Amino acid sequence: MNFTTQKLPKSQIEILVTLPFSEFEPHVKKAAALISETAKIEGFRPGKAPYTQVKDTVGEHAIYERAAEEAVRHTWAEVIRDVLDAEPFKTHPFIGRPDITVTKLAPDNEFIYKVTASYVPEVKLPDDYATIAKRVRKDKKEVSVEDEEVQKTLDWIRESRSDLIAVERTAALGDAVEIDFEMRHGGVKIESGEAKNHSFILGKAKFIPGFEDALVGMATGEEKTFTLVVPSDPPAGGVGHLKEFAGKALDTKVSMRSVKERKMPDLDEEFVKTLGAFDSVDALKKNIHEGIAEEKKEKEKQRIRIMIVDEIAKGSEMDVPDILIASEIEKMLMEIKSGVEQMGMQFEDYLQHIKKTIEELKSGWQDEAMRRVRTALALREIGYREKIEPAPEEVEEAVQKYLRQFPAPEEAEKTINPDDLADHARGVLRNEKVFEFLEHVE
Repeated sequence: MNFTTQKLPKSQIEILVTLPFSEFEPHVKKAAALISETAKIEGFRPGKAPYTQVKDTVGEHAIYERAAEEAVRHTWAEVIRDVLDAEPFKTHPFIGRPDITVTKLAPDNEFIYKVTASYVPEVKLPDDYATIAKRVRKDKKEVSVEDEEVQKTLDWIRESRSDLIAVERTAALGDAVEIDFEMRHGGVKIESGEAKNHSFILGKAKFIPGFEDALVGMATGEEKTFTLVVPSDPPAGGVGHLKEFAGKALDTKVSMRSVKERKMPDLDEEFVKTLGAFDSVDALKKNIHEGIAEEKKEKEKQRIRIMIVDEIAKGSEMDVPDILIASEIEKMLMEIKSGVEQMGMQFEDYLQHIKKTIEELKSGWQDEAMRRVRTALALREIGYREKIEPAPEEVEEAVQKYLRQFPAPEEAEKTINPDDLADHARGVLRNEKVFEFLEHVE
């Protein structure tokens, strides 16, 4: 057996494997034997029919096709091992599934097949990537926390712990109300236009414009009917998706079930002690101040990190394979799906709201996916150049930390590929160490 390799654009390699007939013939004989085990060949027990009888029964083409499968299966591992032992593939391994095509298959002839595979591209970093990091770091800003920011957080905490007190007066903005409602168009009740015992804070929901204003002044037990025109871009929450009724009038009927006033607790020592280990209002304010400051510092750190690696990636040369772009786009799709679901929305409703299909979303992500891939490859190359690698115990600790997030870690281990998880953890840790290097290199 021998093979030749040829590099292709976009970090692909073509491997042409040739088996002389003397090496391919045993696979032909084995293929005939395997076929005879399942094919019904008159006069012979399964697996005992001679080659000529098998050929007469199923045809020589079927035997050779099976032989091709056997030959590829038995030789590919040796080929890939030899290829990976050569540069640049020692440090730039194959990615994704290779495409295998038989190019020559004929009786009494050599057998040839072609393999096309993508590999992690070679990256030529700019010679001054350390200088780039130092230059970008000069843009780092000192963070500060304003009193108004602390006060806003204090107000949010108090609001979240407000008592709801039933009142006999009419509803006002800021009250917690509970309503029944239904909406009709042309006398027909519309889908997602009805709800019972629906509770929300008046003035903070996501109904179509005018809905909440119409509830102001209603008393408990009161009913009201009014007409609303759906805007051209109706909100996705509240009364559901109303895109099909954009520009149309909806007859709306509301019954006010209850009106409750929100009474925020006083900001005193008694209240702050219910929030944790705080013995004074000043201690709570200090904690909030420190929390906001840390959050801002982290955001600034991430901003500088992104700027550094973006600048280095822009100055790098690499021939990115399509498979990495496609994979990154799929990751982006999963990220946005997860975010939408965490907001309590169905992804299909979200697509309708933004008036895009999945394919339209993906096509708009090409540039961002390329940016992400290039920065990831640049980080990987810096790690390789600077010999930055997490210790085995660090990888193991990260793996176990991830598994502990599951209710039953031992069950998670059964469904998660341990090698893939370790590779992911190793990559995350390596990137963090590379960023730390770039943040301090002189």
